[in-house]
Amino acid sequence: MADTPTDTDLDGPLSPDDIGDESFKLALNALLAAHQSQLEDDLKQAKDPERLKAELLKVLPDCEQEFAFADRLFEGFMKEDVAVRLLPEQALQLLGPRENWRWCLLHLRCCLIFGWLVCRRPRNFRAFNYLLYRYWRCVREVIGQPVATPPRADEVKDFNTLVHLAAAAYRPYLTDQLATVDFPSGIPDEVLNGQIDCFDGEAGAAEVFERLLTPETAQALLGEKAFAAHSRLPWFWFCRCWCLCAMRLGCCLAGAKNSLDIARCLAWYRRCLRQCFRPLTCALTGPNACTDEEIQAALGALVVPVTGTAAGAGFSHYVLEWSLNGITWHASDFRYPPIPPGAGVQGNSPVFGGLLALFDTSLLNPGLYFLRLTVSSVTGAVCVATHTFELSKKDVRILGVDGYSAMDTSWVDPGARFIETVPALCARPASTSEVSFGGCLSVQGGAFVGGCEQRTVKRYTLDYKPGFETDCSSGGWVNFWSVDYSTPVQNRFINRRTDFSTLTSVWAADCMVAPPPLPLCGPPPFRSVPDALLIASCWQSKVSTCGLSGLFTLRLLVEATDGSSYCDTQRVWIDNKTPCAMIRIDAVPKCADLFISQFATPPDCSVPWTLPVSGIAYDELIDPMQPFARPNDNFDHYVVTLTKQGGGTLQLPVMGPGGACFYGTQRVGNPGADCTPCVPHGLPASATIGTLALFDLRALDAVCSSQVPYPVPANFTLRRQECCVYQFDLWVYDRTITSSGVHWAHDSWPIKICNDLPCPPGGDETTCARLPGQ
Repeated sequence: MADTPTDTDLDGPLSPDDIGDESFKLALNALLAAHQSQLEDDLKQAKDPERLKAELLKVLPDCEQEFAFADRLFEGFMKEDVAVRLLPEQALQLLGPRENWRWCLLHLRCCLIFGWLVCRRPRNFRAFNYLLYRYWRCVREVIGQPVATPPRADEVKDFNTLVHLAAAAYRPYLTDQLATVDFPSGIPDEVLNGQIDCFDGEAGAAEVFERLLTPETAQALLGEKAFAAHSRLPWFWFCRCWCLCAMRLGCCLAGAKNSLDIARCLAWYRRCLRQCFRPLTCALTGPNACTDEEIQAALGALVVPVTGTAAGAGFSHYVLEWSLNGITWHASDFRYPPIPPGAGVQGNSPVFGGLLALFDTSLLNPGLYFLRLTVSSVTGAVCVATHTFELSKKDVRILGVDGYSAMDTSWVDPGARFIETVPALCARPASTSEVSFGGCLSVQGGAFVGGCEQRTVKRYTLDYKPGFETDCSSGGWVNFWSVDYSTPVQNRFINRRTDFSTLTSVWAADCMVAPPPLPLCGPPPFRSVPDALLIASCWQSKVSTCGLSGLFTLRLLVEATDGSSYCDTQRVWIDNKTPCAMIRIDAVPKCADLFISQFATPPDCSVPWTLPVSGIAYDELIDPMQPFARPNDNFDHYVVTLTKQGGGTLQLPVMGPGGACFYGTQRVGNPGADCTPCVPHGLPASATIGTLALFDLRALDAVCSSQVPYPVPANFTLRRQECCVYQFDLWVYDRTITSSGVHWAHDSWPIKICNDLPCPPGGDETTCARLPGQ
């Protein structure tokens, strides 16, 4: 695409040179005549309400009326003699005989109408693509290759390409609007100081047109064969620049309120055509001096905007490179517009005093950088500019809690959640949900600022606040950690304490400056010198029975030595409510004797001998005011086991909605009170006891154990006429992550079990402890 200047250049104050000749007068007369005819017709309708009402009842608005109206409106202006009158002399010399480029002139009508329709009234992206479809068909008609009915496979492919390219061109506009809505805090000041007025945002559509008209778009518009033929012509680049000027003219005319506005639009259109022939230009205007990185949420990266000019007659493309020494250059790490997606290895659209690319500095070190811009023309000419700046790294981010770092989106997203995949268990399907943390919490991330002189870390603090918060400057934050950089060793190793460092570590004494033979301090083994100077620690969030529990936001605030400050926030669910585990055998007190004969009625191996196992397996909601769903509903499962003294252990099956399972995936019972210790002998009257499992005592009998539908471990059963001590254990788990591992509760119920069933006839010592006749 040819060079197109910024709106400031095109829409600035006019001069006599822009409007003072006969060519401008002729074109203006044609444009005003078309609008005058329409205005006169509107005036007649306004003076005849009955006719107007008749039209309302007779005619419904449709898209064809829109296009027909646009054709009539611009028919006179797009006549050849009028259309070429405003072309600069350089264009006429470049184009040559008119019969060679008449298709270009004809396709300008498509460009003008497309721009006018897009800006005629507010459109969504779906309507934008319908207008793009009609523009595509219009271009195919004027070049003599109309779209088939129905379109051929290659034509469908070309239109699909156009829609995806349109999405990339349209997305920055939507992203900018969304960012303004999500973060409106600066708007009041901008309105009050005059930075925002009624014309704000008018350049948005023009910028979409500029991003849309790329070489890839031109190929999809024309078709592969036509593009291959036309793109070799020496004036093809100007045809595309002419089209863009026409789109901008159409957009401007769509908002014209009177004849003065129409004349002004035409003058800006003429200026746009002249700017197509500015000399090949390259200039780097930013970044300058000491430059901070910026968070680019759409790319999930830390970036530095590179600004300048890459434009001129015959513009083809531009390329950016970076270097640490001005000798060895790298073309990687640049994200070219449109952003997002910010893909590609070069800039395909000209830029004048605007964003050339985003320099992705996420993995780069702070310090001095060289930049080089190379702009290329279709003629082979190039323009090169160089620039330097100092990169100030601000690795200020919370990346993990207790070493856990899996997020559903990038850390740059203020709403990013720590998530986990909860595996399927019995009848419960697998799912992905936000996780919670509890106990003494360590916080991981980066707290680094540096790269420029006089700028390094002075201190960093960690704070928390109930609920989800993205505004670091809001009130209500509670500090729980603070680190002042006050020792020489901290300043020496500051550049290395970045990325996934434990921010809740404690710096030990400055052992590096202590005289020998004093050893280095800190907990061995040492992986590096900085690690030797840090003592692992954590933030104790459980200061009471329930401690901090609920949805919170953590804030990392870093203060630099030059007075600047930086922050990052991270939402986190905290759960300090310990699960409740209480188990009992209602048939027998703890440590008493249980006789199998009381349950083996009849003592037949073909029927179960059921012993109910009762208790509570419960985990209360983290926040009772929040929805009954993960992570707030944090209960995971419970397990009941029976262990023989000196023998094996059996995990008891649990009945559930999906049938028998060895894990209980639903709560059982209720301790009756929130945020109170789960004490077996101190239950309130409101507590309820449920059935944890139904144990089949046949599993204990050496004669009948083979009849239960699951394997029984070795050295677990009792021979007839034999007793032994067994212990029932209950473990209740939730999904909370703690530094010590899983979050669980445990209770036990020991009893003595006697297999007092009679010895079977013909039994031996493997089935009976007291054989017949003994």
